[in-house]
Amino acid sequence: MAGKNINRVMVQESRFKGEVRRFEIYNDKFIKVNIHNVFGDKAYHLNMGMLEPWPSLHRRISWRWLLGLSYFSLATLIYGIYLYQHPETQILGRLIPFITLFMLLALAALLMFLYQSPNVMEFRSRYGNCVLLSLLKNQPNKQEFKHFTDELKTRVLAASQVVTLNKKQMLAIELNELRRLTDDGVLLEHEYQQAKDRVMSMHI
Repeated sequence: MAGKNINRVMVQESRFKGEVRRFEIYNDKFIKVNIHNVFGDKAYHLNMGMLEPWPSLHRRISWRWLLGLSYFSLATLIYGIYLYQHPETQILGRLIPFITLFMLLALAALLMFLYQSPNVMEFRSRYGNCVLLSLLKNQPNKQEFKHFTDELKTRVLAASQVVTLNKKQMLAIELNELRRLTDDGVLLEHEYQQAKDRVMSMHI
């Protein structure tokens, strides 16, 4: 890109997921995101003026593994209670392998839940309130993450303060951008529809 000035770059790698994310702040008010994983490559860019300046920090829950953890833990508990109430040697020999198996499966589900439920910092669109940027907390390391996100928040705030368009124009621009991101596969269709409903409700 002619005249492109790269301000800061951060690369995050999740070896367990086989995923690499590259975030590039450029020309003071844009950010480019490249995501590479086993499903392919995805790249998109954003004008930081459409982002909410105050990101949220939370754990992204993997409900599939949480459900698995609950199921295997419950099965272990039920077998354990039954064994406690029927301590006969014959029953003991039959149930111990099942209890051991479910305990191992519960432990595996717990580990998968922790791996698949990372702490993330999310930046949402200003009006549609849908997630446009998701960064793994303290990756690649705590210091680099802090430097990058501090600069990102500063530039997002600065970009939001120099907007000269009125609210109606901003709503229309965000709606067009969200449609573009949906067509590019960044947002799911239902995420776009939810964001669109929020944006349309703000039209004056």
